[in-house]
Amino acid sequence: MSKIHFRLSILIGLLLTITTVMTFGMEYVVRVDQMELGKITTANTKNGWTSVSELEYGEKYRVETRTTYGKSGLFEVYEATFVTGDEVVAKILGTNKQNRISITVYMYYDDPKNPSVKTFTFDNSSMVILDNNFVIPHFEMMLKTPSPVFTILIPQALFDPSKTEKASGNAQLKRTANGKYVLSYEGLDITISTDKLGIVSMEYSNGITVERVKK
Repeated sequence: MSKIHFRLSILIGLLLTITTVMTFGMEYVVRVDQMELGKITTANTKNGWTSVSELEYGEKYRVETRTTYGKSGLFEVYEATFVTGDEVVAKILGTNKQNRISITVYMYYDDPKNPSVKTFTFDNSSMVILDNNFVIPHFEMMLKTPSPVFTILIPQALFDPSKTEKASGNAQLKRTANGKYVLSYEGLDITISTDKLGIVSMEYSNGITVERVKK
């Protein structure tokens, strides 16, 4: 192969990589009324859906997640890392295999070198994962296999013993118009708008709005 052909092959490879990132990568802004809370970036990669939420609730923190899905549309592996400043303060590892879901939470607040570890198991392997902090890929995959009523799993709720019962339960999904849905759970309604690229916006009944950044 000549040097020109070799360089051309590299250039084509780079262009394909850039195109893939542009096609599958999205950015969103989170607001309460007119106040911006933070941004979310998502990507659909060969290693699964990734999402990074950079938010500020009194203090700035970052949530990095990776979720893989099987052919059924249900999650197989879920990983989440919570960072405040430059310190990892918590992690979640979830697996869905052999008809059982296991969620292990790691909390580093008291001792960064010796985290508190708790594991929770669920016998319902058909749960739809919809974790907190606006993990957009979870909503994207939920809409790919829509159901009027389904059981959701919110792993982050397992950090707080007082909210463990709220970590799973039945949710309702209604299609109200072409490209519009309303998701209802525990008194909270989320109006979801979509287009051919995926989710455009999510409007929460508590005043929070998540909106895709126009490119």
